[in-house]
Amino acid sequence: MTDPNLNEVTEVTEVTIVEATPETTAIVKKEMPDATPEAIAETAALFEAIKKRAAAEVQAAGDLTREAYLKALQKASGAIEQNKSIAKERMTEAVNLLKKESEKNWLVVDAIKTRAQAQVQDAGEVSREAYLKAVRQAREAVEQNKLVERDRIDQAVEHIHKETEKNWHVVVGEIESIGARLKETAKSAWNSLTAFFDKSDRGDSEK
Repeated sequence: MTDPNLNEVTEVTEVTIVEATPETTAIVKKEMPDATPEAIAETAALFEAIKKRAAAEVQAAGDLTREAYLKALQKASGAIEQNKSIAKERMTEAVNLLKKESEKNWLVVDAIKTRAQAQVQDAGEVSREAYLKAVRQAREAVEQNKLVERDRIDQAVEHIHKETEKNWHVVVGEIESIGARLKETAKSAWNSLTAFFDKSDRGDSEK
């Protein structure tokens, strides 16, 4: 007789067996400097598995928001946690690291997006072409901050392009609804980005 839970268990097991990329391992090493090589390897593998599963779910749903991604993270970690061979501590560490990395990425997205939206509103030309041009200019401004990794900027711009293609009406709505407050919102997002990465860099230097 076929076990009805067999497919689910197999899926969970397959998802957890993921080879971590050098980039992921580097992130874990940086955030867990005192951990053993085994703990780093296990956490990095879980980080990679949860990230891929959550990203696939968000992509399939087409809901490119911070809230949707965090919800997908929780759902992915809950599914993988059904594998009882995984230590609870490792799962907690991996999820916390993913949330921290996610917040860094969203800071870059917010800074580029709101700066571009403010520029479009100032110009009075709310078109897709004008917006994407403003995104490129905002990207160039972010790249001047040497503390923000190039890969993180690339991912942020890719996310904004996907959001523009899927939900252009939402972008237009944000520009029009925020109105006069958009400049202040863009300034706040920019300051948050700069302050976070500057603080992070100082913290690394003090170690």
